[in-house]
Amino acid sequence: MSTLPGKPGQRILRAEEAAQWLDGYAFMQAAREEAERTQAALQQLRDQARDEGLAAGLAEGQREAAQLLARTAQQVDDYLAGLEAQMADLALGIVRQVIGELDDATRLARCTRQALGAFRHAQRLRLQVRPDQLDAVREQLSDLGERLEVEADDGLAAGHARLSSPQASVELDLHTQLQGLRQALLPGSLEGGDERTSG
Repeated sequence: MSTLPGKPGQRILRAEEAAQWLDGYAFMQAAREEAERTQAALQQLRDQARDEGLAAGLAEGQREAAQLLARTAQQVDDYLAGLEAQMADLALGIVRQVIGELDDATRLARCTRQALGAFRHAQRLRLQVRPDQLDAVREQLSDLGERLEVEADDGLAAGHARLSSPQASVELDLHTQLQGLRQALLPGSLEGGDERTSG
């Protein structure tokens, strides 16, 4: 931009020249004021854009933080749900190991004593076991006397027994007992359970 003179070169001006000088100064003053207004408007736009950018960035950051928190909470819930199932399976594994150390006759006798609580005391019951377990189970349950009749059933698998009354029947095998325990520990678990509780 070229430098404009700050004052007329001569002291005495004709009216025409004086008017031109006055118009020129007025134009310059108007241009300065317009430039200042433009600068102020630009600064205001910059400030507004910066504020909007900060607000948008803050909103985006809050949204991402909320999503991360929700994902983390879901992962914790999934982990705890899996841990609950693992703990139940561990407990069942320990029960299986401890009970597995008992011979079939002892285990069936204990299951029978436990199941007797579900029947009225005055009822006469029948316990069916495999023929090879008949004598051992009868011996362990001899104190029940007339209340329980123990008989052989060729159709039962090893470690299985059936306690019956005229109205109901209960399977006394280890698998069925463990499945009942699993259902009690994990009410939402599938009927079949998992491999560690089958058998």
